[in-house]
Amino acid sequence: MWSICNLTAIERQGPLVINCEYSKSRRVVEMLLEKLGVEEGFEVTISFSRNIPVGKGLSSSTADMLSTVRALQEVFGFLLREKTISEMFTKIEPHDGLMFKSCVVYDHRKGELIKELLYIPEFSVVAVDLGGEVDTLTYNKDLQFTPDVMAEYDALLEAMAVDFERRDDQGIADKATRSAELHLRARPDLHRRDILDHYRELGAMGVVNTHSGTCLGLLYPRSTSTGELDAIAQRVKSRFGHSVFLTHTLRLLI
Repeated sequence: MWSICNLTAIERQGPLVINCEYSKSRRVVEMLLEKLGVEEGFEVTISFSRNIPVGKGLSSSTADMLSTVRALQEVFGFLLREKTISEMFTKIEPHDGLMFKSCVVYDHRKGELIKELLYIPEFSVVAVDLGGEVDTLTYNKDLQFTPDVMAEYDALLEAMAVDFERRDDQGIADKATRSAELHLRARPDLHRRDILDHYRELGAMGVVNTHSGTCLGLLYPRSTSTGELDAIAQRVKSRFGHSVFLTHTLRLLI
């Protein structure tokens, strides 16, 4: 699932003009061109080709902002470190660490890298969309966890880091599932509860939750055939009564 930024920069007389209907990506352009000292002489127009659903917790706005950065780098000839991108995005909204090349432990509010995990688990994902949209800023504003849940999250994170070192996909799936379970204490949800109670019946390795979103993903081995995934998707749709889509993790070639 991708966001592709289509960017043109035309030289012109007069002040800088930016044409972009998405406020967050527009802000990225403003911040970067200010860094470059470009205050006039260009009309920049941005549009997007993407297949990431919006408002579902799937990092659509982060993907848009990052594709905007990549396009500006190509057109204006510069590079940014991941840390600089993180600092810039933090000024706009809480976001995911998409600027890194593998899975990371990332403070999405402060925009700080905690740990590079140097591995991407090989999952196919049968995703269930529970419907509606979630606003990232509103969601993060009021979210609170009790001390006991925070302590378990800390232990879960430590154990998951070991799973990544071992490239243990089942262990990673187990930790993702437990994380989704813990999340229900802060945000009770009968639909998520139903899926978590029955995912084993569908042969899934575990469940990954879009915590600030409307989707859950049932995790299967990356080697699962397209035919098998299509059949599972139909069963999931019939069982839970929500829309379903398929995706998968990227392959990390070393």
